[in-house]
Amino acid sequence: MGWLGSIFKGLLPGNTPGKKRKKKRRARVKLAEGGGFTPSGAGPQSRVLVANLFGAGGKDVSERIVGMVSQESGFATYHFDKALKQNLRSPLLERLLAASEQGSTWLREEKADLLIWGEMEEMGTVARIRFLAATSPGDNQPGTFGLADTLDIPMPWPDNAGDILRAVASAALLPVASGDRKGIAERLRQMPKAAYKALDEFPADTPQEYKANMLMGIGNAFATSFRYGDKKALARAGACYAAADAYLSPEGTPLYWALLHSHWAALLEADARVRKSVEDLEMASKKYLLVTEGLARETNPFDWALAHVRYAMALYKLASIDEAHASSHLKAAASSFDEALTVYDRDTLPKRWAEVMNHYGVVQMSLGGMGSNNAMLQQAITSFRKALEVRTKEISAMDWAQTTNNLGAACFALAKRTKEDVLFEEAAACFERAIEVYRQRPGQKKRAKVIFSNLNKVRELHSNAAA
Repeated sequence: MGWLGSIFKGLLPGNTPGKKRKKKRRARVKLAEGGGFTPSGAGPQSRVLVANLFGAGGKDVSERIVGMVSQESGFATYHFDKALKQNLRSPLLERLLAASEQGSTWLREEKADLLIWGEMEEMGTVARIRFLAATSPGDNQPGTFGLADTLDIPMPWPDNAGDILRAVASAALLPVASGDRKGIAERLRQMPKAAYKALDEFPADTPQEYKANMLMGIGNAFATSFRYGDKKALARAGACYAAADAYLSPEGTPLYWALLHSHWAALLEADARVRKSVEDLEMASKKYLLVTEGLARETNPFDWALAHVRYAMALYKLASIDEAHASSHLKAAASSFDEALTVYDRDTLPKRWAEVMNHYGVVQMSLGGMGSNNAMLQQAITSFRKALEVRTKEISAMDWAQTTNNLGAACFALAKRTKEDVLFEEAAACFERAIEVYRQRPGQKKRAKVIFSNLNKVRELHSNAAA
């Protein structure tokens, strides 16, 4: 065994190269050299674009990435001969947000499922690879790849570095809107095992932070596999994260370290949901708290703020299953949201700000529901109204409907205490608007039915109060 030890002793690679096909030229996108199409009789494919990595030698490295990724038969892999340029003088998050906006446009235009992009680092000796999926599983699902997540591969690459790249790309791709979603999920059960084995092929003097980064990527692949039903992958993901943690510290590698513990906490959260485990959720919340304490607001403001949001959300979930301490959990969550909002503001990060305001409103509403805290319910109403200034129906109907329903619930909760006509009327109007959206969405009829029941309760109590 090499430097990885024997955690996964006996695990075998599970990838089969795809069938080769001649290169096909297109106006802006060309089919990868070496394949990309599934042999006759196989299932549908997911469309993967590989952009040029930004920096010297980036195009050559991207072409090599294409060759490696195209060996996965579930991918139709294309070289997109452009790079997502970054303004290196701007803060990291601003750079990534601008790049992802352009990348999302490319995905829509090319009807693709995944964009692989990034930049060359350390004088061209490290490929910092990033992944942008056309669809997202939602914030903080285990294995989810965010804007700051990277796969950093130092060169020269061993031949089986492709095992790592394919495993991480598959994890970043799911869930997909097209392609062989079931097939990729099934193959993902084997891919991380091969990737883990491939790490031993890297030179013994590979810097520890890059070993940790690759371990984290493989851990994310295992975590994604767990999310898609592989129960054994939970322990394997945790083992990868633990191995990576041995190489990192908040002082020496703050961003890597913060990302690792956030992913680890998300895994614990997922396990807690399955087992309804207070212990696992407490461990997850402690890890998020650890990140808030380990990162400096001055040097990593956005990652620090995100950690506060995730800590607050974990506390909110903890309050729902630990009723004896629900009030203290919710108060700590509200305080953590306050910290996050010192960084997130409407002008620079409107979507994130509105999302946080919505979550904050839910916590305030829960606190207001305890005892007779009408002031806290009023604060919840204010938070939801602020969120709706950005979460418009035109931009995102589902986000708008979610917050509109929350606003209706907060107005109804306060109306039951104050008997104010205006609150009953606003609650009813909010529920009616939310119902309209949910009824038009597949799979949302049950939610629409629940909201309709709440609407009838509003009308009944309003009528009784007026009598």
